Amino acid sequence: MTKSDETKYSFTRRNFMKGALAAAAAMGVGAVAAGCSPAGTSEGAAEGAAEGTAEGTTAAAADYQNIYADGVNLMPGRKAECPGPRGPVAFEAREIGDDEIQREESFDVVVVGAGVGGLIAGLKAADMGANVLILEKMTKGRGCFECFGAVGAKCQEGTKIDKTVLLDEIYRSAYFRTRPEPARTYVDRSGEATDFWQEMLDKGANGFVITKVEQAPSTCGFPAMTDLIDSELGFYDSPCLPEDAGVRSGLSGIYVCLEMQDVAKTAYDTIDMRFSTPAVQLTTDDSGAVTGVIAKDADGYFKVNAAKGVIIATGGYDCNPEMMQAWTRPEDYANSSWWNPGWGTTGDGHMMGLKIGAQMDPIPQPVMNFRWGTPDSFCAADTWGAVSLGILVNGRGKRFVREDAPFQVVSNAQNAQPAYGKNCWYIFDETMAAGMDIEGYEAKSWLFEGSTLEELAEAAGIDPEGLVAEVERYNGFFDAKKDEDFARDLNSAMPITGKTFYAFTTNSNILATVGGLCIDGNCSVLDVNDNPIKGLFACGNASGSFFAGNYPRHIPGTSIGRAITFGYVAAESAVNGTLGVGPKIDGNAAAFAVYGEGPAVTEEDMASYEEMGDWNPYNPIHGGSTQYTPEQLGGIPDACDNCHDYGAGEPTVADGMTWKAQQ
Repeated sequence: MTKSDETKYSFTRRNFMKGALAAAAAMGVGAVAAGCSPAGTSEGAAEGAAEGTAEGTTAAAADYQNIYADGVNLMPGRKAECPGPRGPVAFEAREIGDDEIQREESFDVVVVGAGVGGLIAGLKAADMGANVLILEKMTKGRGCFECFGAVGAKCQEGTKIDKTVLLDEIYRSAYFRTRPEPARTYVDRSGEATDFWQEMLDKGANGFVITKVEQAPSTCGFPAMTDLIDSELGFYDSPCLPEDAGVRSGLSGIYVCLEMQDVAKTAYDTIDMRFSTPAVQLTTDDSGAVTGVIAKDADGYFKVNAAKGVIIATGGYDCNPEMMQAWTRPEDYANSSWWNPGWGTTGDGHMMGLKIGAQMDPIPQPVMNFRWGTPDSFCAADTWGAVSLGILVNGRGKRFVREDAPFQVVSNAQNAQPAYGKNCWYIFDETMAAGMDIEGYEAKSWLFEGSTLEELAEAAGIDPEGLVAEVERYNGFFDAKKDEDFARDLNSAMPITGKTFYAFTTNSNILATVGGLCIDGNCSVLDVNDNPIKGLFACGNASGSFFAGNYPRHIPGTSIGRAITFGYVAAESAVNGTLGVGPKIDGNAAAFAVYGEGPAVTEEDMASYEEMGDWNPYNPIHGGSTQYTPEQLGGIPDACDNCHDYGAGEPTVADGMTWKAQQ
């Protein structure tokens, strides 16, 4: 990565809030596949797609859009190209012949992926006495995180967290479209997993310490959508972190993962950790149980047997454009930039699971999307005053969201705007722009200014009349002390009444995908019939059954929280040979009625209907039956409206589809 690239992805998600709060106080039609299929070599397809060839893109897309073969259900959706980063795909859909296997190795547990979830899984399995192989395709495992959530850890002593409230909020945030068992596992076991994490860090040389992160009675620096859930933990009190760890995105997580890698190498002689060594496929026996993986290193392909199980910890697929297009909404990526991509998150674990019959979360799968993006990444902290105090408008100059809502709420609202949120702007004046690099942003054509709102609108390409009217209306809310359009908290906002006006371009921003392989409460991966697959487990963003619709940003740290919890539980389940039970669907409930084709309408029937006048039950544009007397209805009870009183007759609703003729 070049120095400019490092700079591009160098901003934090959380620590800008400290300064930010202070500043605040001063295209065609396509089809989205419900599943995605092995069709040719994924590796070759990715290479072709990277070259931008039409056939390369088609081949790559086929791998992700036809995975369920005859069982696929294509759902029409607007087609959009994913502009995101393209990482190196390790998964291979083709059958790898025995003659290509250079050697065979055996371990108790194989962990695929050396991010935080995979490292916890490997350490836990080794701590339980297992012989562990951790495979990572990149030169270092992904470690981009800052804080996480947990319940009942030792470092949370004295902190009151109502498990029932937290569980209910997880369910409600997914509109109950998830399985309750994984959420219950997170709430019940995250404290235990956190304590184990601290024990592992204590074995390291640098003194990392997990401590409570104090939160204001609000959500992500914004007015809360719910009461505060005080479950956030982090590493900010660790004296070993470099000075810039608090102002560079995810830097604390990178150092924490490096420490965990050192512990894996030095504290356990039963852990074999290999980088630049991707797993490309799962292996199974005749029963469908997972028996290991096929991996690849400089010497070629080799087979690894896993006596107790394989744990998928490969992260999401945010760096796989074809997979993004197959499994997520076009509006979630079409006009978005990416924040701090790990490049290795290409959905390898998802595809390896799907290839052997695993089940995935239904589409559209959720992404972790934020507001405040710029054309190349995420805004710098010096823009926070303008962003937090100004208003957000579309190309017509109209507001479309409560600007102080949590990150993903604003992002979703922008993505729902025309052209997936293109031509949206933060509008503010010079009183809100303290510390902002005005000249630098103007040089990039991200920022425009004007001495009047009309002049500003012309410069930025916004409808002048619309912008002037909207700002006038918005300013009037301060006199009324109420935002009548979006209920924004005006106590943390300002009217736009300065002498110089600014428009700052903005778009949504993606950090990760959070949909994955369906799991049960033991972190066993489920097949398409909801039965646990023996020998296969998943954690982190490779696992599913937890989120739906969106990542709930207002619940602290569920992404990393579930990664470490499910890594911990998956290792425990693998080593102990825990296997849950499948569904019971053979109950005694009556079968659904079969709605067959209705009876044909004869010519005689049609003739009788024509005698009724203009009203025709087979004509979608007709009057209601209340316009006719019972006699005109021809004595056909089935044609009656059973909710009206005809003349002096009895209300037909009383006796069902009957009526009494007028006397």
